[in-house]
Amino acid sequence: MIESLLREHLAGFRAGRVLDVGPGYSAFSRLAAATTGATSVTYIDCNPDVLAWQSAECGKRGLQAECLQFPLQPAALAALTGSYDLILCMEVFEHLANAEVILAVLVQHLSVGGRMVVTVPTKRSEQWLKRINPEYMENDPYGHVRQFDEEGLRGLIGQSGLQTVLFLPTQSHFFVAHTWFFGTRMRVEESTGKILTKGIRGFVGRKLFKFTKALFRLTGQKRWNALLPRNYFVVAEKRG
Repeated sequence: MIESLLREHLAGFRAGRVLDVGPGYSAFSRLAAATTGATSVTYIDCNPDVLAWQSAECGKRGLQAECLQFPLQPAALAALTGSYDLILCMEVFEHLANAEVILAVLVQHLSVGGRMVVTVPTKRSEQWLKRINPEYMENDPYGHVRQFDEEGLRGLIGQSGLQTVLFLPTQSHFFVAHTWFFGTRMRVEESTGKILTKGIRGFVGRKLFKFTKALFRLTGQKRWNALLPRNYFVVAEKRG
């Protein structure tokens, strides 16, 4: 779902340099680069394994990769140089108590006319998962410390000086799948989203994910996203 949204809403936008903040084991940066024509991706993550994997994946596709290993703190962000045409912050701000400060620094490195893509879990889905599993996000040092409803996320982005050009609820199939994952106490690496539990719970979880994704697509994805929004997908722009 996020992949198709990136293709659709970055189509026609051109970028030279891409910054991916907290990429985890996702392919979003390479998809964005392919869509926008970017040739260079910079990664920021505190996990060396993530950075090594992302660098290797970029190499397979002829992309130049720069990897910066540090926690997201204002002083550490001084390592950034120059400006970026596209910044990805996918599932990042819910991990940051100081999201406003970090976003303000990142915006300084976004070129005029550049875009930022943001995704965060919805407050509604976070509260639901916490209700069915009180230990949700309790034991991971990089777990979720913020919750965002639409008003709060729009406020965060607007406060940074960015203009929101797209705001969508999405990922309803993840709402259902995560209900199973966390309701049955499966182990998930919160910092990357990697599923650690195998066996029958893992098997059922994967099948449930695939089934609901197909079902919701066939029966009206927008309606399901409005009813069961797991994430917000936002595109914002820096205007002169």
